[in-house]
Amino acid sequence: MALRPLLILPFLFLLACQRTPKAPAQAQQLSDTTRVLPTTPAGVVEVLNGSGVKGAANIMARRLQDKGFDVVKVGNADEMNHAYTMIAVRRPGTAVGERLAQTLGVKRVLLFYNEALLVDATVFVGQDYQEILKP
Repeated sequence: MALRPLLILPFLFLLACQRTPKAPAQAQQLSDTTRVLPTTPAGVVEVLNGSGVKGAANIMARRLQDKGFDVVKVGNADEMNHAYTMIAVRRPGTAVGERLAQTLGVKRVLLFYNEALLVDATVFVGQDYQEILKP
């Protein structure tokens, strides 16, 4: 008689696993301000502020995200005296540097391979960032 409760437990477990979750009461509506990321990013990018202007890297990062790039880091460059925005390609064999250059209209694309950074490219924001970000 003591074995019967043990036989019922696996049966109850199987019944519990077959339940379907309840649907939410209301589906959320997407607003015009909701951002939806593309399924495949245009590239994994870090944006570093070298302009000396506070917030310039954040503005540039937002523009790149709107264009489909996956910005994984925003910070400051080692030096804050960059007159021009430039792109450093970090991984060989990717076209991310060229896509960034075309998106931003930047002509300075340099090859500084460093796969340890785990990004495809680095954007060094220069003092010309306002000209680059004009619509």
